[in-house]
Amino acid sequence: MKYAGKPSGKKRARPVPGPARNGRGGEPRRVLYVTDFHLDELLRGAVDYARTAGWELDAAMRFHGILPETEADGILAAVGGAAIGAGKRVQEWLARRAGCPVVRMIASELDLPYPAVEVDYIAAGRLGARHLLELGHVHYAFYFAYKHRPDIRDVREGFEAEVAAAGRQTHRLDFDAAHPGRALYHVASKERHAWLARELERLPKPLAVMGDDDRRGIDLLAACELAGLRVPEDVAILGCDNRWFEQGMARIPLSSVDVNLRGVGRAGAALLDRLMSGGKASAEMTKVPPLGIIARRSTATFVTDSPGITAAVVHLREHFREPLQLAQLARRAGMSERAFEVEFKRQVGRNAREELLRARLGCAARLLRDTDLKLEAIAVESGFGSAAHLCRCFASAHDVSPIAWRQQTKGGA
Repeated sequence: MKYAGKPSGKKRARPVPGPARNGRGGEPRRVLYVTDFHLDELLRGAVDYARTAGWELDAAMRFHGILPETEADGILAAVGGAAIGAGKRVQEWLARRAGCPVVRMIASELDLPYPAVEVDYIAAGRLGARHLLELGHVHYAFYFAYKHRPDIRDVREGFEAEVAAAGRQTHRLDFDAAHPGRALYHVASKERHAWLARELERLPKPLAVMGDDDRRGIDLLAACELAGLRVPEDVAILGCDNRWFEQGMARIPLSSVDVNLRGVGRAGAALLDRLMSGGKASAEMTKVPPLGIIARRSTATFVTDSPGITAAVVHLREHFREPLQLAQLARRAGMSERAFEVEFKRQVGRNAREELLRARLGCAARLLRDTDLKLEAIAVESGFGSAAHLCRCFASAHDVSPIAWRQQTKGGA
């Protein structure tokens, strides 16, 4: 499809799409971003790539919902599903643009026959389950709505598989099953929270629950308040997607899985660039793995049947930046060092030194990904003390240097 250039006084040849139009000469490629379910971080990833590639990226639809009628060299589509009226409109609009390369970037209920890049939601569910399992709970639940959506199904299946592998059972808090024929947002929040509060009250405690996204996490926080349940002591709550709006609206800072939507946006844009240059997409869908857990207050607890070990683990996770000694932790647990080492390993699955290293590495990874701090500053902030020590430990754990890991997580796909 040819690019509709801006009118000018001179008559000029219209450029054609292809390798010659690479942002270094001639007109920049024009790419449209169309959506029925806007995700800020997804678009930010596309912008990362578009800026480097020299594209003209049009994402105006996100403001007003009006589909663009201009011509384009390629299209990035974030189209969610049939339940959203705009989704069908976008599907029909895309079908009228045969010959223009399209990349789909989120899971969809609609039949969209285009190369796709998506979040690996099965991996996100497994990651969420591992985080909650590490809190030491024995009772688990998963709260979800719209079970027909493929992304929600995937995150639930990943969560349940990981919990089952640990020898535990997942209780399902299934909104659709409890409200047949009623869509989630046709049920007032007061009624929704009352139902969820009753469900949480009947489940054994302490309980660890994951929601299919951060909106479900907010529901869980409200239901716990209604039921008089403490978060995280009675119910630890984990969301998914780590979206800024939901995080800002949460009554208690909400832990969440960072599913790497920005990485999906970059990967989708990179795939579209290949298609616009005449390349072919892989027959398999590209799945982008999540970045990790962003732990906040809603899961800031640890449960064991040993109050001393519980106190020691909580202290370690809160003070990992400090020069902790085994003797300090043993005293906090009220045990001899030898007894503490044996009991810590039995309750946690790792010894105290391994747990301390794990906490420091997690902090270093977050700082590498989310900031531009130099290695020396990150080493101090994460408790390693020196950049050299950080580099040795990080490379041993991840098989890659901190700088290379930062480039992989922040750079283009």
